[in-house]
Amino acid sequence: MNYANVMVKKTWHVVMAALCVGLTGCAAGPGGIDNWPVTNAEKNGFVGTVVDVQCELTGNCADNCGEGKRQLAVKTEEFGTVLAAKNLNFYSGAVDELWPFCAETVEVNGLFTEHQGVKFFQVQNVRQPGGKWLKATRYLQAWSERTGQPLSVASRWYDNDDRVKTILERDGRLGLGVEADQEYFQ
Repeated sequence: MNYANVMVKKTWHVVMAALCVGLTGCAAGPGGIDNWPVTNAEKNGFVGTVVDVQCELTGNCADNCGEGKRQLAVKTEEFGTVLAAKNLNFYSGAVDELWPFCAETVEVNGLFTEHQGVKFFQVQNVRQPGGKWLKATRYLQAWSERTGQPLSVASRWYDNDDRVKTILERDGRLGLGVEADQEYFQ
């Protein structure tokens, strides 16, 4: 087993746990941006058009941005195409926040973070320009509806999702295989 890989994975889990703890204490008002305890976090907001990333990059386009099954972005004049990688729910993306606005102009705000030159945007609020802000937490309700599981279970969706369970069984919790997990978690 590669010690460096294990340490990277361990560090990642510690960072994610700290992030989760930090997020639970956040309480910005409507349209407000919560702070995250991460390096190089920059509050920002912008206006752009919701686009299907695969369609933009390859020309392989689906109706209504793939009905929430494709990675989405916000195409702006100021920043170019911004990949919306995260929302306010633990371990979930921003697709459920954006796909109802496919091909429409929206205003979003949240945090940019950067690590080794790679920018990451976490959507915290979205609205049609001039409209009411919607907090970027729709994932839990959408997950509950997709899986038929109650909303009370959705708060820990990652422990109850069959797709996640399949990946963990195959790759282990560290992503290095089940044997690496057994050795590391002894």
